[in-house]
Amino acid sequence: MEKGNYLFHKLDRYIGIPLVFLLGFLKIKKKQPDTIKRIAILNLGSIGDNVLMSASISDIRSEYPQSQIIVFTGGTNFEIVKLIPGVDEVVKLIITDPLSSISEIRKRGLFDVLLDFGPWPRINAIYASLFKAKYKVGFKTKNQYRHYIYDNTVEHSDEKHEIDNHRNLIKSLYNRKNHHPQLIVKEYDFSRFNIDRNQKIAILHPWSGGLKKLDKQWSNENWKNLYNGIYTMFDKVIITGAPSDLQDTIDLEQEIKKDNRFPEIVNMAGKLTLSETIYLINISSFIFCVDTGIAHIAAALDKPQICLQGPAKSLRWKPYSDRAIVVNPSTGTYGYISLGFEKNPDNSNCMDNIKVEDVLSLFYKYRQEELKK
Repeated sequence: MEKGNYLFHKLDRYIGIPLVFLLGFLKIKKKQPDTIKRIAILNLGSIGDNVLMSASISDIRSEYPQSQIIVFTGGTNFEIVKLIPGVDEVVKLIITDPLSSISEIRKRGLFDVLLDFGPWPRINAIYASLFKAKYKVGFKTKNQYRHYIYDNTVEHSDEKHEIDNHRNLIKSLYNRKNHHPQLIVKEYDFSRFNIDRNQKIAILHPWSGGLKKLDKQWSNENWKNLYNGIYTMFDKVIITGAPSDLQDTIDLEQEIKKDNRFPEIVNMAGKLTLSETIYLINISSFIFCVDTGIAHIAAALDKPQICLQGPAKSLRWKPYSDRAIVVNPSTGTYGYISLGFEKNPDNSNCMDNIKVEDVLSLFYKYRQEELKK
């Protein structure tokens, strides 16, 4: 209910903006305290946002090794934040239950610093105003009107990768060599699925989430043709997805089986926890995915991948890894999403302009280079 809800998005804008303005109207700006022992971090964004934020948490942890770091996040991201190194505690805020969220925030006591990583939601700013904190830092984003309650505002830019916006947010706390995103990987036994870590595994992750998830999808015909071009190079090809993606994954699996009655393909949609999915990615040889949190997880694990990125602006949202190959549409309008809700100016489906032969060509080139090593 939290992610991709148009009603929440509308309420956040049309009620949130005036409410944030009123909350900030009498705000008296404070200076950053000299001693920092308790740090609150607020991020209600997507899984990908939180994976990228793990780099900044590592930065902060290295600067304040003895400080307590508590992250406040939504239910959608609770599991991923628990796998970020350096976090002392993760607090789940129920976005659909504001009174419960406010109670969780207030009972955590006084913080020296609050860092709000949300670039545009007013709900973040509303919650930030309710924290008991000596110093609050948040983004000032063009046309979002959500910056009034912070002691220090940082300009959010759509001409920078999001990880660089995060790094600017924490500059008053940390200004040395930056860390990369990282996650804790737990080991699991997948023998019940007939999956062995010694197998050469490819992952197909065709599904995204959020307001624009349908805009980011590639057709089943394209995924089938991609599968036909790669399956002989792997022991097993696995399709992953959330429980909500199960029927779509069944449809894709059936489409693939039209050409091959006994393909080495395994439907794992909805069968794994997020932590188990991360382990599966970690033992895999290659990941093919659309622009979604899985791409950022694979990048944090330094796994080779091809990410199909159409609507999202690659300058802002490409997976943060030298081993990530980003494929944009060959023609037409694309890269129009920066914050997550923007519309395609020409109403076309830009993902149709990502050609299977282009993806296969890049994969074959990668494979040849690997064989030479």
